[in-house]
Amino acid sequence: MDWDDLRVFLCIARTGQISEASKLLGLDHSTISRRLARLESGLAVKLFNRAGRRLKITPAGENLVAVVTHMESTLLSEIGSVAGDREEISGTVRIGAPEGLGAAYLSAHLNELRAEYPSLDIELVALPQNYSLASREVDIAITLDRPGTGSIATRRLTDYELGFFASDSYIRIHGEPSALQDIDAHILCGYIPSLLHTRELDYLDALGFKQRPALRSTSIIAQRHIVETGQAIGILPFFMVPEDAGLKPLLEDFRLTRSYWLSVHEDLRHIRRVRVTVDALGALFQRHQPLFRRLPAQAAVTS
Repeated sequence: MDWDDLRVFLCIARTGQISEASKLLGLDHSTISRRLARLESGLAVKLFNRAGRRLKITPAGENLVAVVTHMESTLLSEIGSVAGDREEISGTVRIGAPEGLGAAYLSAHLNELRAEYPSLDIELVALPQNYSLASREVDIAITLDRPGTGSIATRRLTDYELGFFASDSYIRIHGEPSALQDIDAHILCGYIPSLLHTRELDYLDALGFKQRPALRSTSIIAQRHIVETGQAIGILPFFMVPEDAGLKPLLEDFRLTRSYWLSVHEDLRHIRRVRVTVDALGALFQRHQPLFRRLPAQAAVTS
């Protein structure tokens, strides 16, 4: 049995599409299809059924996923120990992060992560979603939720603070709230509740507000732009609002606190390129702690 065929199978199982597996593996569609057919023929079982443009895995396919995943874990672990003594650290490390953290902070500091290792490549995936370490979507995941299960090593990366912000133009037209209970009288922007990938982002519900934001987006970058253009008040992380952004923090005594968690699959944590990147991320966040707690909080609100 050819390991390349098994690798192709596992990628199809994780993506659900031959076209996506083709992109990830750098192989053309016909090669992927041929290798899958060869594997099914050799095993004399059907591994996938077609469901529109996607492939639906069969029970036999599910069983094979468990076997090949175990093989992959062993292989990664053994390769990590063999390569552990090499001086040069090279290759690619993919980091998955929430959109706001990735776009507004990490993207400005990627070179610091590889400062000592010029042969190391960093890929930053910054989307409003959670990432699967088990499916190898990323090597390192930064999330708002602490992962509770699986073969995953997790550490708290940093706490960070958020507050209500408004632009000068909004305040000129609508005024500003003097207390938390006044927020209901203002135009708010926020997330779309039904599309949240974590309840940690449902700030208004955690604070007991019944009013839904009048302007909603899945993107914190879009929300910041809504606030900057004077359309609404919004809750933003302080690290996303530089002092020259022209936004005013409201309700000086109010702070909302959340945490970022860093996670790595146990199969990868001892591979040197991953380990040095994790250490560099920890040092980076430690150096920039004032950015995440920019203003002193007299009253912190947590949930």
